[in-house]
Amino acid sequence: MTTVTALNRSSRPRRIDAIAATWGGLAGGIGLIVSGPRELPVRIAIVLIVGCVAGFLTGVRAIRNRVANAAAAWAIANILYVAFVAAATVVHQINGRHAPAFAPGGLARWTEVTLIGLVATVVGGGIANSLLRPASRRSNYS
Repeated sequence: MTTVTALNRSSRPRRIDAIAATWGGLAGGIGLIVSGPRELPVRIAIVLIVGCVAGFLTGVRAIRNRVANAAAAWAIANILYVAFVAAATVVHQINGRHAPAFAPGGLARWTEVTLIGLVATVVGGGIANSLLRPASRRSNYS
């Protein structure tokens, strides 16, 4: 008799749902853009709120690995922020209007704010993960 080995689900590589991560990243990127020119306490408040919402939106769309998808959404949010500032800089070169700064308040302050955004986004993904569970086998619909 031959031994059959089954792949354990936990040994599979965890995949990121690109649509879910981009959906949350878009929301997070908008929050980073809106919070950029504000004072530090207001920036932190905006990033906390929008980060939780972005992580939750990512978790709602993702079927598995909601926290990992939320972390990917945070990365996409930062990529979108940099792309927006780069596009605004090009517009500034063309028509002379003031472009937003790449790192508002300096690199150290920008790093603090974006890491707070990472924590908020992962918390939002964790909230979605805890609230959205598959129905048990003994659900009312069986």
